[in-house]
Amino acid sequence: RPKQREKSSLPPRGLLPVRRRRFTMPPVVAEAAAATAAAASGAFNYNRANWFFDNGLRFGRFNTGYSMAMAQASMYREDIRDLTELTVTKQDTYHTVGVIFFVLNFQLIMAGRLGVHGPSPPGWLLGLYWTNICSALMFLVTFTWTAMHASARATAGGAYMLTRSVRLPIPTPKMLDQARTTGNTFEKQRVTDVFRIPFAMPAPKESVEQDPEMGAGRVPISDRRMPKWYHDEVKDLRKDDGGAMPSPGSNPEHFELYRGLQNEWWGYDVYGRIGVLYFMSHWLTSASLYSMCHVFGELRCLWPAWTVTACFVTAHYGILSLDIINKPTATGFNLPIEK
Repeated sequence: RPKQREKSSLPPRGLLPVRRRRFTMPPVVAEAAAATAAAASGAFNYNRANWFFDNGLRFGRFNTGYSMAMAQASMYREDIRDLTELTVTKQDTYHTVGVIFFVLNFQLIMAGRLGVHGPSPPGWLLGLYWTNICSALMFLVTFTWTAMHASARATAGGAYMLTRSVRLPIPTPKMLDQARTTGNTFEKQRVTDVFRIPFAMPAPKESVEQDPEMGAGRVPISDRRMPKWYHDEVKDLRKDDGGAMPSPGSNPEHFELYRGLQNEWWGYDVYGRIGVLYFMSHWLTSASLYSMCHVFGELRCLWPAWTVTACFVTAHYGILSLDIINKPTATGFNLPIEK
């Protein structure tokens, strides 16, 4: 029995404990793994901080670009106002002068008509006077109407340009959403961008626009050297990049649009100015004839008639010299008048 107890206390043959050997990492390998993990973590944090910094600059550049674009559009709108005001002010001045001369013209025709307060002048002299005063009235009505039309049409054209063509480039909410980014967008970057080791891997560089006179063009860039967010930005925010650069002789678009719009009133502007010249020419001639008829025929004064007529004739010559430019001749009398 004691021998049987000893046999029964022994475990079965298949259940004997197996003594396993414990695996231990060599110290060199453990140190290398820790260094690799630390380097990866440092590179990850470094590139993540750079990414957030770049996106802040990106959104700031977006706002700065649109601020400059709105300032430029405001300058373009000021150009439209100045060009419109140039025509409107000039035509309104013609209109004001025309209203004043309406009164003067009718005073010569009605209240100051000749042959009422004294003997009537000769018929040929009255014929010259009435021809000039009536022609002056005709040109007065004509240039006043053209001035009103040119002023009204220029005002309407300027309002059309300001409300349809030259508007402030205010970004839409969709454009603002495309310009901003969220933090989880960093997870969509390439692995090489996320774990790029500073100074060990080549950093992305912008393309350099070199001088065309030196024979070098635009330097191409490998897509792998630029981070993914750069390509997304080029795709979303630089849709107009790569277009033709404006030449030094090209005009901004709003000038060309306004040039085409001026066809609506430039003829009235020009003929209004011509009408002012012809009106003043006929009116000054009629004033000279009226002075001679009144002073010679009614007052019987010789020298006042000549002096008053000389004043009107000198004014007439000055207006013709200012409006009709002639080249000075080598011989003859050339009176220098600033134009």
